[in-house]
Amino acid sequence: MRTEQIAAILLAAGASSRFGEDDKLMADLRGKPVIAHTLGTIASLAFGHLIAVARPQDQAPVVHRKLERRGYTVLVNDRPEDGLSASIILAVQHVQTLRNCRGILICLADMPLVPQSHYNRICLAAKDARSVIASTDGFSPSPPAFIGRSHFPELLSLRGDQGARALLSRADQIETRGHYLRDIDTAEDLASVPVGR
Repeated sequence: MRTEQIAAILLAAGASSRFGEDDKLMADLRGKPVIAHTLGTIASLAFGHLIAVARPQDQAPVVHRKLERRGYTVLVNDRPEDGLSASIILAVQHVQTLRNCRGILICLADMPLVPQSHYNRICLAAKDARSVIASTDGFSPSPPAFIGRSHFPELLSLRGDQGARALLSRADQIETRGHYLRDIDTAEDLASVPVGR
């Protein structure tokens, strides 16, 4: 499927509770914030829509500025404690109003190592609005993941912090290197990121 028919959804509303007092998305990785790697890679592809779900602006002002500068529509999750599902629901409710959007690519802001080529492979594997395509390290399915429009009702019924795990368990899978799919949850995760890709 062409990227122009897809809305890229960047989930960036997490509270960073396991990272400590600092915002993990603003932590330095190779000279720039973690989120800058992710949002830049996604924005470099010709998606029909760039949408981010973030915490309120007063809690993450720099994140909001960076997203807006790269052309993202920013949706605010006022209750990030409700889990990943709350952010997905916000995004899907917004995307339902968009014309010519056949599905969404769910991306996590704390996965800065995913290369452009992997996002592109997922989109190319999506055939139509019924497709579900997940990433895998060879062991389990995970984001980034494409979910076609016909699955939006299931996404709108999600609860808690499991995200779209049940749906992804039935997905076609695109395998990539395990370290590309590493997310940054703790300071130790950040310290263990390889120097090069």
